Amino acid sequence: AAAETIEIYPASTETCDEHFESAANKLQPGDELVLHGGVYSQGCQRSISAIGKPGKPIVIRAAAGERPVITRSAQSNTTENNLEIVDSKFLIIRGLRFRGGSTGVRIVRGSHLTLEDNEIFETQNNAIAVNSGDTDSLIIRRNHIHHTGLYPLGPTEGEGMYIGCHDGSCKVTNSLFEANYIHHLRGTSGGGNDGIEIKVGSFNNVVRNNVIHDTNIGRKYPCIFVYGGGPERNLIEGNAMWNCGEAIQVVADANIRNNLVLNSAVAGIVAGPHAANRRVRNVTIVNNTIVGHPTCLDIHWNGAENMILANNAIYCPGGTAMNVTALEGKNILLRANFLEGNLVGVRLDDERFLPGGSL
Repeated sequence: AAAETIEIYPASTETCDEHFESAANKLQPGDELVLHGGVYSQGCQRSISAIGKPGKPIVIRAAAGERPVITRSAQSNTTENNLEIVDSKFLIIRGLRFRGGSTGVRIVRGSHLTLEDNEIFETQNNAIAVNSGDTDSLIIRRNHIHHTGLYPLGPTEGEGMYIGCHDGSCKVTNSLFEANYIHHLRGTSGGGNDGIEIKVGSFNNVVRNNVIHDTNIGRKYPCIFVYGGGPERNLIEGNAMWNCGEAIQVVADANIRNNLVLNSAVAGIVAGPHAANRRVRNVTIVNNTIVGHPTCLDIHWNGAENMILANNAIYCPGGTAMNVTALEGKNILLRANFLEGNLVGVRLDDERFLPGGSL
């Protein structure tokens, strides 16, 4: 059958009979579902499964010049996720505003899914969660994610993106998280309010050119946290961060390069083991600008393997430029890091660590 373009208009209901959900679940490869401006709301679980094909993706998008709002009824706002995308493939969701829900968008397995140019905000818990089964080839780009973790009646998390399973039982692979604007994330539990969190075992993901700030409401957690532990590295590059707990926390299997790391509560970059992944290896930290933290670089590389720390501008005047407990390991390269601030565990040597002058 020829691909169709279906246009729908806003409607709100307390029942489970929602036009948007039912229309989305009938889409065939190549179809487009176009949402006109207004509020789409319902009181039950909102779950879609859309399976396109290579070259014939299913597209769910806003009408040109309009910004439809996908939300929850008052009764279901704290108990139901805003949208669940289940076992979908070759699906593009573009230009929608997801307001509220427990999680904003939860992806349950799937591959070749694109979320772009959306706004996800005022969630009770996290904004985007991809921790329900293996997921491959995501593209999450140019989304505006803000004001998460608003649940008032008990502990809550508020991650901007929760990618993979904490215990490694599910993985996200070969995915791109690019040019998102993420800010004002709230958390009140030990789960945290990280900006983008790539969980243990997830690999070959790119986190690039995102702007993340104010992951410090309630709790103070990293703007970017990458655990490693998979067979290939993740890439963290070109991101700008400030007002984080730690701006970047990295354990293993990552290239951290060309990031602008500013003014956070705890540290600029923390590199070392974590309870979820004790094996520190395969980390490259190069060409980053790290400025204005109590501690710019906090490094714990005892027994680490295949590490590079080079060509970083590390300026924490009045604070600690580097706090190092250990740099003993196999294949560790240290070179041309320029420093201002106190040093703990290292010293200036005109090769590895050099005076950077005044900020």
